[in-house]
Amino acid sequence: MNKSLLKLGIIILSVFLVFSLFSCGKNEKEVLRVGTNAEYPPFEFTENNEFKGIDMDLAKVLGEKLNMEVKIHDMDFDSLIPALNAKKIDIAMAAMTVTEDRKEQVDFSIPYYSVDQAIIAPEDSNIEINEEDDLTEYTIGAQNGTTGQIYIDKNFIDKDKMNKKQLNKYPTNIEAITDMLNGNLDLVIIDSSAAKGYKKMKPIKTIYTIKTGENYAIALRQDSQLKEKINTALKEILKSDQWTDILNRYIK
Repeated sequence: MNKSLLKLGIIILSVFLVFSLFSCGKNEKEVLRVGTNAEYPPFEFTENNEFKGIDMDLAKVLGEKLNMEVKIHDMDFDSLIPALNAKKIDIAMAAMTVTEDRKEQVDFSIPYYSVDQAIIAPEDSNIEINEEDDLTEYTIGAQNGTTGQIYIDKNFIDKDKMNKKQLNKYPTNIEAITDMLNGNLDLVIIDSSAAKGYKKMKPIKTIYTIKTGENYAIALRQDSQLKEKINTALKEILKSDQWTDILNRYIK
């Protein structure tokens, strides 16, 4: 065999392999790891083993805008910020309210949705709440780490208006609601948006609304390089028909 031809063939093959690898690398999208707590309809839930909801659809559109592949990581709500700071996820999208306490631990995007706190009861309950202080007469359930739980702690328990035993904390909202429907609690405090979502699934009703004016935003690490890109993309999305379609799909 002609050695010169053999060398030429090896060189051509090497160049081809390098070019192929380079091309594959360029076409491969970066992964955007999104943490969520998929038990919070209408913002995040699972249906037929698929993640659905306002946040989940927003994450998909965000991935398209950023040209990134979205991968969802489901976990307990109070594990999201630790997972974010441990770099196990890149962002958290879980109907997370911007609070001063959370801002000490993570950064946030611009807000994309506003809610209040709802007090829910079983559909056949006779309980009436006419003002906040009426809550002191009842046992209340809340998902641990949520603004609802924090609100009761700060405004009632810390001020000695309620006994600690009157507030029961749960890993998930559905556990709190189930316990209430089983007669172990009187009421549950939950975001007003989620109250509407759960009403489609469970025999519950909203009997009082606390006007907290909270804002949902995407949580990021404080050293994240994604904030500016995410904010730019969010501004475009929130003005678009896509956002209107997402809201109409889940909130009627």
